[in-house]
Amino acid sequence: MKSKYFSLAENIFCRSSWVIFLAILCLMLFEHETVRFNEDFNKLQDKLIALEKEKYNALELNSELKLRINSQSDPAWLELVLIKSLGLVPEGQKKVIFKTDNGS
Repeated sequence: MKSKYFSLAENIFCRSSWVIFLAILCLMLFEHETVRFNEDFNKLQDKLIALEKEKYNALELNSELKLRINSQSDPAWLELVLIKSLGLVPEGQKKVIFKTDNGS
């Protein structure tokens, strides 16, 4: 009886070897595509994080610029801008400049 079962199993294996080969090939392709999918997913995840940071920075800059626009009618703000950007001095104050000797 053992030889009958053995020959039956051998017969099934020989006849369906192409099916087994095809199943192994499909599993290999599936594994390869899974790895590729994970790599692409990680790249897209990194890009999403970078875009979220860029969006946060842009929104922060937007709110800062809105504050600047809204405060342009404030005389104290105008005075501060003139002092910082142009180096002007308000009336009644003296401007002091320190010269440094760079050794040249």
